[in-house]
Amino acid sequence: MCFGRLVTAMGAMVWPMLTMILSQKMGMSPEHISWVMALFGILSLPTNLIGGKMGDHFNKKLNIVFLDLISVVCYIICAVIPLSAKSIVLMFITAICQNMEYPYYNALTADMTKTEDRERAYSLQYLCTNLGFVMAPAVGAFFFGIICDWHF
Repeated sequence: MCFGRLVTAMGAMVWPMLTMILSQKMGMSPEHISWVMALFGILSLPTNLIGGKMGDHFNKKLNIVFLDLISVVCYIICAVIPLSAKSIVLMFITAICQNMEYPYYNALTADMTKTEDRERAYSLQYLCTNLGFVMAPAVGAFFFGIICDWHF
């Protein structure tokens, strides 16, 4: 579960990259970029709640796998289609899927651990999440550099 949390958090590399893509590749103004990013943020609350509700009714492990598959397919499609508004929509879909996963991970951690081990299990989960968030911008910048032919 920790590795899954790390990989899901690394999907956050979309955020810093998206601002660069929108400005440098699509020529959007800072105002339009801020609206797109605000919409991403606004969507995270209801999708998190929906994910929590779905976790109460469906198999949590299968939902994580299903949502990760959707995210990966969307990222692959983004990589092979020309950059356009469709790419932004696909990134919205991945953001929704990733936000829906977090309640599943938390519930599974509670389900799979003994009471005395729960604090350490959650600490490990958050450590992996934070590592994913830290590693994501570096990986994203590397790929963006490849796309733009930057030389490091």
